[in-house]
Amino acid sequence: MQEPHPIASAFFASHDKTIESRRLDNNSSAQQRTSFVSNIRNSIGWRTRFASATMHPVQIAPVECRTLESDNSSPVKFHVRQVFPEHNQIKQASNLGTGATVWPGSIILLRYLEKLAHDPQQQNVLLGKVIADLGSGTAITSLASALLGARLVFCTDGCDPVVDLARQNIHSANLELTNTDESLKGTSIEKEDCQFDVRGCKIIAKRYLWGDNTLLQELPNDNEGNPMNTDTTQIDIIISADCIVPKLYPIKPLIDAIDELSGNETITYLSYEQRYYIEYNPSEEFRRLARLRNLKVEVVPSCELNEFYPANDIEIWKVSRYKINLEEEDQFDTEQKTKVSISQEKNNHEALLWRMR
Repeated sequence: MQEPHPIASAFFASHDKTIESRRLDNNSSAQQRTSFVSNIRNSIGWRTRFASATMHPVQIAPVECRTLESDNSSPVKFHVRQVFPEHNQIKQASNLGTGATVWPGSIILLRYLEKLAHDPQQQNVLLGKVIADLGSGTAITSLASALLGARLVFCTDGCDPVVDLARQNIHSANLELTNTDESLKGTSIEKEDCQFDVRGCKIIAKRYLWGDNTLLQELPNDNEGNPMNTDTTQIDIIISADCIVPKLYPIKPLIDAIDELSGNETITYLSYEQRYYIEYNPSEEFRRLARLRNLKVEVVPSCELNEFYPANDIEIWKVSRYKINLEEEDQFDTEQKTKVSISQEKNNHEALLWRMR
């Protein structure tokens, strides 16, 4: 592996020292005095440090899983492989699109879920839950969910080569987490229905086209054929990182998937990176389409995100069911809503990877 430039090494060493000192400083007033320059430095640090690394490292503090006897909250580390189309690292690399790299939105979502899982003021929202990861890409958020207490994670993507990459990453990360030598691997990752057990959580990596109604068929049943989750309608938690990119993917299918998978108590957590789109505002369009499906969109306050990963252009959205039927209210009359056109232009994934970093 090529050694980083000395200037980069000095920058990241300073960045690590600053982060560590802030972690050890329990004085809240001292933490509030973080300067604008420090936030910018921290943002540049975590965004760019591993952006071009073939193996992207993740360190996370796991929590007690349903099948574990004790809580091992000491940080653990695993890696996910990134594939860049211009490097042509694997067969069909050009078909991987944007799903084969770790985007900043994935890190922001991962760190927010980690903070939720360890919040002493509330119950871990992921513990023992069934989770659907939409547009999982490298599987980084699926693996994090498993380590943060989920019982079952559906790691899904609509691109077959990306699903294959996700399976490889889950397999190799599991070997890494269990200190198992690669030569002793026993799980075949070639089978479409292969499953992985990651610290007591089952992960199923599979192809899922948003809204195609195939994922619900995978829900575990009890002896009487009823879904095992407490809410008889669908999934407990839905997560999706940086999938609101209308230049690449229409928003409506994502809304269709969330609507299809959501029960009355289902919560969806999405990361959204603000990007300019000439035809409409993606944030406003997402909210408009969500209202038509009785879905409420709330922006998580920035103060509730992980302070060590600042990003002024990335938000976390919390999506849930309205408790009333919005179709009965005049302000949500679907006949008054105008449909937006979706750009049909061919997208250049390689250029997008560099332009959107």
